[in-house]
Amino acid sequence: MDLSWIQSVVYGFLSGFMDIVPVSAQAHRILLMKFYGISGGTEVMQLMVHMGLFAGLYFSCQSQIVRINRARALARVPKRRRKRPLDTRSLMDWSMLKTMLVPVIAGLFLYRFHDSMSENLMIVSVFLFVNGLILYIPQFLPGSNRDSRTLSRVEGFLMGLGGTASVLPGISAVGTAASIGSICGVERGFCLSMALMMNMALNLGLAVLDVMTLFTTGLGEISFGIILRYLVTGLTAFGGCLLGIRLMRYLSGNHGYSIFGLYCVGLALFTFIVNLLA
Repeated sequence: MDLSWIQSVVYGFLSGFMDIVPVSAQAHRILLMKFYGISGGTEVMQLMVHMGLFAGLYFSCQSQIVRINRARALARVPKRRRKRPLDTRSLMDWSMLKTMLVPVIAGLFLYRFHDSMSENLMIVSVFLFVNGLILYIPQFLPGSNRDSRTLSRVEGFLMGLGGTASVLPGISAVGTAASIGSICGVERGFCLSMALMMNMALNLGLAVLDVMTLFTTGLGEISFGIILRYLVTGLTAFGGCLLGIRLMRYLSGNHGYSIFGLYCVGLALFTFIVNLLA
């Protein structure tokens, strides 16, 4: 059974928004499919969602990506031929991002075990509860203004593990990375920017896995109307992603993310009840 147009739009927007807001898009997609009475989406639809998320994250992080690329290009120019000072801050950001991506890339190979865990709502509820605790803990710790200039590679690697943990249904990549960064004393706005770029690379990797799966399984029964609906799903994921980023950037400079921790705990209880009633 395939999704209708309205269901596809809701699925796409929810996937885009919840992938940025630290409440686990995977858990929400699982619950939404349970509500629809459908076992899961097709690989093509997932590919469109991942590409929509990648596009939204790239659009939002483009200025930082441009600065990093310019700094890397200037660093390759001999010192005596440089016409402007070297942007060491952007180079340190790039070094930190590479460190974060090491566990993320390794974690992509674990996504093949994701489907078996997603079928068990009890597991989803447990990881939602854990995600809530991870989001709530930083409010009890003192803040700081550290960034890539004072962070160690170990701390960057730990933040990257947050992205790897998103293989567990109920754990948010952005939320876990941002919370680990806050625990390490990273400035909240910088931590969010690095988590978003990490998530951009993660969604690109997931899109590559979707394409590899399609080469193995094929497209199946597909028509122009179905392709058009999947494209709309990707576009709504793009829009949801942009809205989620705006909300997260607002909260990073004001209230923090502890409210999402309480939400995840409540959703974990709801998922646990749904599992008992199923």
